[in-house]
Amino acid sequence: MSISLAGPTTATTTAALTAATYSFVSDMANDNRSKVFVMSAKGGTQTGVNIHTVDSPKYVVFKRPAQFQQASGYNTVSGKYSRVPKNVTRVVGKGSCNVTASQIESIPMELSIGVPAGGPTFDRVNVEASILMFLSGIWDQREEIVQAVYDGLY
Repeated sequence: MSISLAGPTTATTTAALTAATYSFVSDMANDNRSKVFVMSAKGGTQTGVNIHTVDSPKYVVFKRPAQFQQASGYNTVSGKYSRVPKNVTRVVGKGSCNVTASQIESIPMELSIGVPAGGPTFDRVNVEASILMFLSGIWDQREEIVQAVYDGLY
């Protein structure tokens, strides 16, 4: 399965945004290990929300590791590897907002998932559960996260 963000995707609701949807178009990445998707359309109640432009960016980048690594240095006495590197998948986003009537500033966002080499093969179910648990926590607290960014109360 390959990552291909299209749309319309259903976003979550908050007090200010109801029934939000976003459509994306694929864009050229800076390197051959990334995929870029730019917000091309919006739906639902989103008064004042801009779609992607050069001045007001809104996009998501999916980056795979530069090189997948394997665990190495297996110790037959201890039964453990001496070196277990992390294969890091990153999801990077950039949004934007107006800070005054004539000034737009970017909002950088990043999620990194560092999976130990060998984990997806030996214990895929726990790798999946760990990632889904993390994403579920973010999804469950989505409105609280947005509110905390607004009022500083965590």
